[in-house]
Amino acid sequence: MTSLRISVGYTGMQIGGWFSYNSQTDPGYIPDDEVPTPSIWEFDIDTESWNQAMEIDHHGYGQSPERPGAAAYCDSPTLNKSFVFEGHVWRRSDPKYNDYVIGKDMNFLEGMLVLDTSTSVTMPILTNISVPVSLDNGDHPFGPRMNGAMVHVPVGDMGILVFIGGQTTQNPTPYGTKVPGAAQSNVMIDNTFVDIYDIRSGIWFRQQTFGVPDIPAGRTDICTVLVVAPDNSSYNIYMVAGMTSYKTYIATEEIWVLTIPTFQWVLVHTRPDGRHDGQDVQTCSDTMPAEVFNLASQNYTGIYDTEAARRTAPVPSQVASAIGGTSSGGAQARTPKVWSDVYLQYVFNPSLERPDYTPAYTLANVTGTRTANSTHSGVVRPSKGAIIGGAVGGVVGGLLLVAILVIFMLRSRRKRRAEATASQMERFGTELAFAVDGNSDKLGHKPQIIRQVYPAELGMNMEPAELEISTHPVEMFAPPTLSEISASPISSHGTTYFSPSDASEISPGFHSIGHSVSPGSHEESTS
Repeated sequence: MTSLRISVGYTGMQIGGWFSYNSQTDPGYIPDDEVPTPSIWEFDIDTESWNQAMEIDHHGYGQSPERPGAAAYCDSPTLNKSFVFEGHVWRRSDPKYNDYVIGKDMNFLEGMLVLDTSTSVTMPILTNISVPVSLDNGDHPFGPRMNGAMVHVPVGDMGILVFIGGQTTQNPTPYGTKVPGAAQSNVMIDNTFVDIYDIRSGIWFRQQTFGVPDIPAGRTDICTVLVVAPDNSSYNIYMVAGMTSYKTYIATEEIWVLTIPTFQWVLVHTRPDGRHDGQDVQTCSDTMPAEVFNLASQNYTGIYDTEAARRTAPVPSQVASAIGGTSSGGAQARTPKVWSDVYLQYVFNPSLERPDYTPAYTLANVTGTRTANSTHSGVVRPSKGAIIGGAVGGVVGGLLLVAILVIFMLRSRRKRRAEATASQMERFGTELAFAVDGNSDKLGHKPQIIRQVYPAELGMNMEPAELEISTHPVEMFAPPTLSEISASPISSHGTTYFSPSDASEISPGFHSIGHSVSPGSHEESTS
């Protein structure tokens, strides 16, 4: 069974995944009618034992949520919170989906699971945070999403979640219902923007990205690793390998860095003959291929240097050339060319007092919650008791009707929203006339809406290729110490929204990470 890994103290918690459907001859193969119902499992690091998690406060789920697969996920060790973003269920996820055509029919999950194990709660709390209907004034849906990556970036007092890559549906698709043949109608999400979730406010944003000089093509099944500059002047997200097309199964070995807060893409490494997935598929063999990428030399070395792994990772020389500074930090550029939403400046500069702000979007679950955090002054959010009632697995009955009405109403409301947003952004632009980190230009940028367009032409559909997926849980790991967070991998598995040639089926599995990184030595880096 594939799994999502969430580290909580000395316990690893497993949420989601699905059971292998590759071959009945595989060791541990479980017939459809024996696939267990979804549950959350804990792995005790000290006793090396698995147990079903019983003491978890489920908001709106009963005993357990759905078993999401192809979801993005990450941890925030400093907050003691973990996040699982959207994904889907299908046959082999749960016995109730045994009538689904294997590898084709899907049920898309709405929302982002948040597991809170902080000292402020008496027991772990699992909550589903609703997602926007749209982040571009209703031109295109925000989701469903699958096979992307999510990274916690520790900016501000609580940090942000950055969503990169993956796939979405070709056409508007409802959550929580069977979608026949859905695997053949998904497209790559473009990398000309990233979506951001501000943990403190519970507000979603879309930020334009910029190429130095290029922007990577849309891709899925990527690995992501966050490397923070030693002086915190930049936050560099490595995007490793992935698939650029399922139509012909084109893999890439490119390694890009999205440097924040300038939101610039920088290509730092490439080589031919990419293998399928930046995340290798687990097989039933006792060993798996592993490669070690040295962050100092920016090259694959094939050797894991334990001493190098203890050193602070440098800023890549290519990134330093783009944003200024050296391998030790000192970034001179601290803002993007333009903020797509000027309120993001408050998110990235916690010394500023945040004004009241009401986002223009509507939540997919109108009774859902924006955040599981306690209320902060100056930030608009519903009460703590406003919890999703339908769980990740479904939008049903009246809620589906509401979602349909929202879609039809968006067109007529777009002009009114745009006018209100423009007025609000103009006010922010006036309030935000200040210089940051020595930059001489003022930050009162006008908001830029990232438009999405559908592909003019889509390729032929392909039957899903089955991959070997392990029936064993992914090995758990101890969470990093605070001193290691800056160099720790945070795992997953033009402004055009979709790549024109990427209509294709999705990956038939949620995979474990196949790449490893080593900070290397500063002596090897250049600036």
